[in-house]
This record gives sequence, structure tokens and C-alpha cells, in this order.
Amino acid sequence: MRRPSLVLAVATAAALVTFASPAHAGPPGTWTTISGPGVSNIVEPGLYRTADGSLHVAITEAQPGNTSAINVAHVGAGGQLTGRSAAVTGWATQTQDPDIVGAPGGGMRLVFGGVRTTTTSDPYSEGYVYSASSDASGGTWTLAPNTTPTIASNSGYASYGTGVTTLADGTVVAAYPLNATITYQVGANPPQSFTLPSCCAYDMSLVNDGGTVWAAWYSNGSGAANQGIFVRTLYPALGPVIQAPDSQTGGSSLSTNQAVAMAARVGGGVYVAYVKGYPSTKAVALWKVGDAKPKLVKHSKDAGNVALSAGPGGRLWLAFDDSDNNIHAVHTDASAKTLGANQLIKTPKRSTVYEVGVEGTSGRADIVFNNGTAILHTQALYGLSVKAKPGAITAGRPGKVTFTVTDAGDPVKGAKVKAKGRSCKTDKHGKCSITFPGLPPRPFDVRATKASYAAGTVEIKVKR
Repeated sequence: MRRPSLVLAVATAAALVTFASPAHAGPPGTWTTISGPGVSNIVEPGLYRTADGSLHVAITEAQPGNTSAINVAHVGAGGQLTGRSAAVTGWATQTQDPDIVGAPGGGMRLVFGGVRTTTTSDPYSEGYVYSASSDASGGTWTLAPNTTPTIASNSGYASYGTGVTTLADGTVVAAYPLNATITYQVGANPPQSFTLPSCCAYDMSLVNDGGTVWAAWYSNGSGAANQGIFVRTLYPALGPVIQAPDSQTGGSSLSTNQAVAMAARVGGGVYVAYVKGYPSTKAVALWKVGDAKPKLVKHSKDAGNVALSAGPGGRLWLAFDDSDNNIHAVHTDASAKTLGANQLIKTPKRSTVYEVGVEGTSGRADIVFNNGTAILHTQALYGLSVKAKPGAITAGRPGKVTFTVTDAGDPVKGAKVKAKGRSCKTDKHGKCSITFPGLPPRPFDVRATKASYAAGTVEIKVKR
């Protein structure tokens, strides 16, 4: 589980902007380093997209002189790194999971726990959860007064994973666990807390679903009732603690290792993604809070770090890593009931994946991961799924195969399906057919493509 790391400090709140020159990026699936040096393997970036389509990524980085800073990388809508801004620099202690949320007027707030110096006369030595603000560009950040902290609790610097969201009027709601206690604060109200029956809680996430703020956390307490993923409403009132189905197995569970993957779907509904199984992952589970059972993602055995984001029109984006340290991206349809293609996105050679993040509100998925020393970024498009009927033809004889191309269950018109030098284009039902000549008894892949989609493939067997 994440722990805050401590470093010695000198204090400064100056904002410094540095730009990558030239701006660079690759097509979806190409990884770009967006952090500076000094990233440890427990750093979990905060992601926020402004109205202009830019993605802003908050990253805690160790600095010379044993100090710590939170820097913000800016990624254009097309995936290019356009610059980096120094937001909060020269602190002794900063939490490793800074969050960015929106602010009134289209700006942003950066939320983090920390201690600027250990000098008691320093107004930022209390260990609260603080904030800094910026306009939509993220170029210059202003540290909020210590008299208006996000959470006025002096254990905020030691958070086991802070969660943040906002209400419709811009009021910030934040929460963090420490041992068996969860502390939270709504706007300028005094902090409140509740205690779990068994220690400990980690990796808090918050979302706002139509004015109701939900919290989610991971717990490794004693006994089946205190293991796994839990959710609870914090605002406008505390609700019951609900255990996510299949998030524990026989009284044991796998740690999340990062913020619990939770999203408020456009159109309503709170969704949580997590791994099912113990001592190894059997599948990634996607649970709509209130449902009796989660949906399981195919081909997600041995998944580790899981991230979730709302997408436009009610869709959701999932991202997770696998045992080979590659990333998978999966999207849903607009109802969030049907899962689309499970896309494999290979990471650079010899990478180790420590934290995974995804932001999908633009339609594309912006994906980041921590390789232990840096934060890398890429994008993913909605993926095509291809089915073939029949799935096998006879060697040496002509065989007609009908293909169905879908986007998370919805038919895709105008997709080109191609193999063995032959092709067809799908109709409004997502269907088209190819008659293959007599072929040798070897399987082959058929590929479906369409602009603005990731290609899909299906294997056709050729029987003797």
C-alpha cells in the first residue's frame, strides 16, 4: 500500500513553467515520458481534463537538496506533451498521490497533504491537506492560505491515499484513511471522521454522483467482513458501509496498491473496478454500486493495478496491467452494460508497472503508468471487436465467412474487413462476408479497421 515518503526541506511557493521543446507525442500506443526525474515507484499521478481538451497530470517528484515538489505535466488533446509547470516546490513532505479537480471559472485545484518545513513558525508545518489553484492553463499555481486547508487535520501529511471531488458549486470534498480512521471535510466545515471496526484502510477515492459524494477504500482488516473494497456516502449524509461483492475470497484479498478505481457515470450510477480472487487475480470486476454481482472482464487474469474513468455519453474506460507488465484498455457501451474489446498496449521493453491511471472524458483514453522512475503517457481509441461465422473453413475448398464488427456490442457500419488479399465493408448491421479460396490447413487472422477506432482481429481456423 502507498505510504507518504518524507524528505528534508526548504520552503518556496514560486511557480515555474518549463516547456518541452519541441512538443512531442506518438500515435495511440506510443509511450511518451511526461515527468521529470525523481519519481519513486509509489507516486500515483492525479489526472484532470480542462474544457479545452488538455489533460493535466500532477506528479510528486523528489528534488535536489532532499526536497519534494509537485509538478504538473500538460498533454494536448492529440496526446502531445505541451509543457510542465512547477506547482508546489521545496516541501519536506508531500503525499505521493496529488489530486487535481476543477474550480469555479474553469480553473483547477491541486490537493495534497504535506509539511513544508519542520519549523513550527512555518504556517505550513501543521501537516494538513492543502491546495493550490490555477487557471485552465495550469501554468501558474498559487498556494492557498494555511488558514483555509482542504482538510484541517494534522495527520493529512501521513494519508494512506487521499480522495478528492467537488460539488456542483465548486465546494471541495476530500477524505483520507490513516490506520482504521477515515477523516473527511466538506468545504470550510470542520473535519469529521469515523472509525472502521478493524484496521486498516487505504487508497481512498471520491466521486460526486448527482450531488451525492461516494467514498471507496480498500481494507485488509481481520475477517471476511473487513476485507476487500468498501463504499459509503459521505455527503449529504453518512450512509451505510457496503462491501463490494467478490472483493474478498475466504477472508483474504489482494491489495489495490493505488486509489480504488471508481467513477460516476455520465447519466447516473457509481461504478467501482477491482480485482477478484486470492492469492492471484482471477479477473477484473466492474461493479455498479447496488448490483448484486459485478461484471467480469474477459482475459484479465493476473491483472494488478486497476483504473477507471467516466467517458462521454455514459461510457466508461478501464485500464489495468497484466503479469507481463503490459497495459490493457477496455471500454463499455453508453449504458455501461456491455464491455468492448480488451486492447493490449505493450509498454516499453523491460518496464515494470507500479501505478496505472486513465482519463477518458474526451472519448479517447489517456493512460499513464509509473515505471519506477518516471511517468509515461499514451492514448487508446475505442476498439473494434470482430466475430466470424463460421470460425473455421475446410482446407482446399472455397469457404464463405460472415464477419460482425462491433463497438462494445453496437454494430459498426463502414468498417473494412481484410485478409488473404480479400476484403469487404460492413453494412449498418456491422456485417459483411468474404469467400476465401481453397487454403492450406493453417489458421490466419482477419483484421477490421475504421478511422478513429483501434483495429480488431479474429482468427479463422482452416481444418483438413
